[in-house]
Amino acid sequence: MHPRRPWLVPLLFGACNGADPSPAQAAAAFADFQQALHRQDEAACRQLLTIESATALAEMPWQRVREQQPLEVLGAEGGGNRFYVDIADPNAGGKRSQFVVVREYGRLVVDLVASAGLHTEVLEASADPDQYEARELTPADFDRIREHELAQPPR
Repeated sequence: MHPRRPWLVPLLFGACNGADPSPAQAAAAFADFQQALHRQDEAACRQLLTIESATALAEMPWQRVREQQPLEVLGAEGGGNRFYVDIADPNAGGKRSQFVVVREYGRLVVDLVASAGLHTEVLEASADPDQYEARELTPADFDRIREHELAQPPR
């Protein structure tokens, strides 16, 4: 528990006793994750991420994260098992964005996979899909097939 957050104790107690978590608890979970990132505490980060998101820690650019200013938590919205934490990024001129925080195994954790999904832009392919037309095999095709058969190890 962070020493500067005595208010977190009642919030966490509420999450542990089966009550629905609040947006303030989701914002606190994200803030704790961010602090663990800046401390380069991989074990703490793993505890604050969904199981699926924790795999991203293997490729985390720890030094670059540490050199950046922390994201500013503006608030959170949602309820039940899914929250959206609003942030401002001082490293990008205050650009606003959101992170997803979910309840997994009874605790609030950051879902990096769902968060990335919020910001993905789907582009349509400009080329037509490949189309295949049937044609007769040529003598060269038969030669390649025979060469391939001869290159296989004996059975």
